Amino acid sequence: MEEKVKSRKVCKVLIIDDNKDLAEILCDLVGFLGHKTICAHSGYDGIKKAREFMPDAVICDIGLPGMNGYEVAKTMRKDFKLKKMYLVALSGYAGPDDLKLSRESGFDRHLSKPADISAIERVLAEAAIKMQEI
Repeated sequence: MEEKVKSRKVCKVLIIDDNKDLAEILCDLVGFLGHKTICAHSGYDGIKKAREFMPDAVICDIGLPGMNGYEVAKTMRKDFKLKKMYLVALSGYAGPDDLKLSRESGFDRHLSKPADISAIERVLAEAAIKMQEI
């Protein structure tokens, strides 16, 4: 019996999290899945790196100091170069109000911490599909 092999697009992924250890682990994990990754540790640095790296997907913590994740998403959605990126909130804030704020801020998806590998794979697959449509 012949097995169908799914082709998977390699995505460029920016991880924004102020917890440096968590950000590095997530970068390594997403890299292990075959994607190209970079990390940022603040909202401001994340926006700067997004403009330089031009990722397909951004996985962003909400509870960032200075500029929180909601502000990051709003800023990216207003920026001509960044507005089409697939934005994923990854946060311990996961109540109904948090999910509503994520949508209103411009996030495409919201994952609760700790997210399992299959959830991360799913959102990156969704990002790849969205990027093909653009």
